[in-house]
Amino acid sequence: MGTCIFCELSGDSLLCENDLAKAFYDNFPVNEGHTLVVPKRHVATLFEAGAEELAAINDLIFQVRELLEEKYRPDGYNVGVNVGEAGGQSVFHLHYHVIPRYIGDVENPRGGVRKIKKSIVPYPLEELRDERVLNKLVRDGVPELIRRAGKIPVCRIASGEEYGKLLQEKLYEEVREYSASGEVEELADILEVVAGLAERKGVGLEELLALAAAKRRQKGGFAGRTVLEKVIEKNTAAGGKNEILP
Repeated sequence: MGTCIFCELSGDSLLCENDLAKAFYDNFPVNEGHTLVVPKRHVATLFEAGAEELAAINDLIFQVRELLEEKYRPDGYNVGVNVGEAGGQSVFHLHYHVIPRYIGDVENPRGGVRKIKKSIVPYPLEELRDERVLNKLVRDGVPELIRRAGKIPVCRIASGEEYGKLLQEKLYEEVREYSASGEVEELADILEVVAGLAERKGVGLEELLALAAAKRRQKGGFAGRTVLEKVIEKNTAAGGKNEILP
């Protein structure tokens, strides 16, 4: 048997691990944060793994989810495993895919993993191809723009708690869009969402900009392009105590 690329991975190349399983980023990610979770023992498929190994993999999937939530803030996930060549498996060391999903990463995500092939019996929701389910916060004028385009917007009013959560999700969405395009207009969208978040805290946009100016006076801006590489501890001459240099 040849060398297994998944068996070889260890140390710094791992995202996390436990006694029986390990997780690492996919080298060919479908989306940002795409992670693989595998057993440490070399087993080819899901059905050759032991119960303890599957439990260890499951534990890591939840740990991976926490790490991805903190770093990437995805809007959803696909979690799955390919079994056998006909099932799409290309590396024959059992591996679970944990794929973060983001609003807008495909035109219509409806059906999820069902879309690997056309259903033998038509799936009812597959027939609703002209209906896009978004469930996201939009600017107040967007429904009218949709109507002018000859389509029908289906809307509702978010509750207070949901509104706050949707604003945060909208901020992540706009930041991702700016990261992808680099367009100044996307920065304007980010600013509008920030204004909404500030309003939730009882702070107007002018007051927020004043706070930003005060911080700029205190700490400076980013015009200097300063990158902090590390912070070194040193012994002070006076008492020999360690101090952290800013």
